[in-house]
Amino acid sequence: MREKTELYLITQDYPYGHLEDSFIGPEYPYLCERFHVSMIAAEVAPAAKLRPEAEIREKGMEACIIPTRQSAGEKLLSLLRFLLEKDCYRELASIWKSGERIPQRIYRALMFGAAAETFYRRLKKRISLTKNTRALFYFYWFDYKCFGLVMHRRRFPNIKIVSRTHGYELYDERELYGRQFFKPQTDAGLKRLIFAAQFAKDYYLARYRLTDGEKYPLHRLGVPDKGVTGEGRRAAYRGGSEFLLLSCSDTGQVKRIDRIIDGLAAVTTAKVHWVHIGGGENLAGLREQAQKKLDGKDNIRYEFAGTLLNTEVIAYYRAHYVGCLITTTQSEGGSPVAVQEALSFGVPVIATAVGELRQMVEGNGILLSEKPTAEETAQAVERMAGCYGTDDYFQMCEKSLGIFEEKFDERRNFTALAEELTQLW
Repeated sequence: MREKTELYLITQDYPYGHLEDSFIGPEYPYLCERFHVSMIAAEVAPAAKLRPEAEIREKGMEACIIPTRQSAGEKLLSLLRFLLEKDCYRELASIWKSGERIPQRIYRALMFGAAAETFYRRLKKRISLTKNTRALFYFYWFDYKCFGLVMHRRRFPNIKIVSRTHGYELYDERELYGRQFFKPQTDAGLKRLIFAAQFAKDYYLARYRLTDGEKYPLHRLGVPDKGVTGEGRRAAYRGGSEFLLLSCSDTGQVKRIDRIIDGLAAVTTAKVHWVHIGGGENLAGLREQAQKKLDGKDNIRYEFAGTLLNTEVIAYYRAHYVGCLITTTQSEGGSPVAVQEALSFGVPVIATAVGELRQMVEGNGILLSEKPTAEETAQAVERMAGCYGTDDYFQMCEKSLGIFEEKFDERRNFTALAEELTQLW
């Protein structure tokens, strides 16, 4: 039996924090089947502890922290080192040529490069990286950490570098000054740049005028098969006068939870129980908005369940008959796991027609416009609640399950990804 290749999976906080739990948690075991995997978390406190539930789920997990926070002296030293790199001046020239926000973008690019340099040197020291190291480096995010190793890759002839890309580190409009930094330079050092959504891949290839090929594979994320069938979904229905509407996301402005509240305030005929899972910025403001607009409505109940672990979200689906998932997000760079989970349980979806959501709602729910009004959202909720428990509703449940099986079954998706990474050797 061939010895497993070393794979370093570089994350933000997994398995110490919860940010990437629903993304990396399901993928990790499939990588372990083919590689010896070591996890490196870069954006957690140096003293952070491995989560107990992660230790239980992934017995024998090897993980460490390489903190990226820099003192003023470290930042200055890294910046000076970065100023010796050719990649630095290629980016500065491109920024100057663009003619837009030049001072801000130059500053941001230099700080990006200094952070990349710091991460590279700490990585090199932490894992004793040498010219004889034979390993695959898998960056879960296409950001400064990936760029840091790519800058110095020529010193290590036996390593290969791949990266996923998702949203904040892909789309120009998601960056502070409307520009993603060092993308062509980073791309040049990768064996694979892996996309989780066709929309994201199309955007990237068009943005940088690239030709599609094996370097840019589409490997969607996935969730486990829950064993739900259309017949089982129909049999579990018990009726009732209340329609359970679920939303599941952080409460940042881009998710536009306020649009759901406004829509529910305009619902007149349906009796709805809305539950939001997720926390974050503006949660207090959303609670206040809900109290103001929904408390006086006899046909609407609501609750904010707060942040839950992925396992707790699954438990919620198993304990409750969710009538529909709703998202009014402003943008969606990938295939949101919250929607994938709903599909795996055969739950219909109401979603804005943005990004990959257009491919996730096809006959199994209702697509809203990109900027839905309160009336449009209310009409969608009333239509869904109005057909709840009918043949039309259960046909949507069947179609949700079909989309899950075709596109988001984790065993199929992660097995294919792990196999492709193995073939790099």
